[in-house]
Amino acid sequence: MPYECGYNRANLEPGILYVVATPIGNLGDLTERARRCLQSADAVICEERRAGSTLLKHFQIEKPLYEWNEHSAISDTRELLDELQRGKNLALISDHGTPLVQDPGAELVNAAIRENIRVEPIPGASAILAALIASGIPASRFRFIGRLPQKKEERAQALKNLRDVRETMILIDAPYRLNALLEALRDALGKERRATVACNLTLPDENFARGTLQEIIEHFNAKPFKGEFVVIVQGIG
Repeated sequence: MPYECGYNRANLEPGILYVVATPIGNLGDLTERARRCLQSADAVICEERRAGSTLLKHFQIEKPLYEWNEHSAISDTRELLDELQRGKNLALISDHGTPLVQDPGAELVNAAIRENIRVEPIPGASAILAALIASGIPASRFRFIGRLPQKKEERAQALKNLRDVRETMILIDAPYRLNALLEALRDALGKERRATVACNLTLPDENFARGTLQEIIEHFNAKPFKGEFVVIVQGIG
């Protein structure tokens, strides 16, 4: 019978660091396994305390919260590693969705691996995969680009490098940068390149804008949008 999260297999020492996917919007998307893991872990590591406490409160879970993000010091990482070395099971979550994809959790996971601490994924919601499978753009081969560099020269070089990418590309950015991102992609890849923008995934107002980059830009010029989004762009293959 498969073990459940939080159960110590053969009195395993040290503890286990669970990487737990949480909903990207719709709280109904938390898996039963993820819920049990959060309930049974000794503590939860969150990116931002407000988001972490809101999630746990919704599911009536009371656990100590550690805040760990890009502002955390080396001593914060050491504190969490020491807890794991003492046999505590910790659950790592991000603000939304699957941790480590464009958020700071990777550094903590790598530190745990270096110390031979077991790291186990608890899979679940992922905005980039949800956007991809509903985009209408080939999903058999894809490349996650993430956020483009903000420095002008680095951004220009990154956009130049995208011109010959054969795989479907997935990009994200801050809500207020959608129009600028789309215009940069159009200028670099051409106005006829097909794309999809997935907006507010899993929420009641979820919607998709599909078409060429030029058509999508015109759509958002007519109907401005500020919210969470994922951009899917067809490759040249």
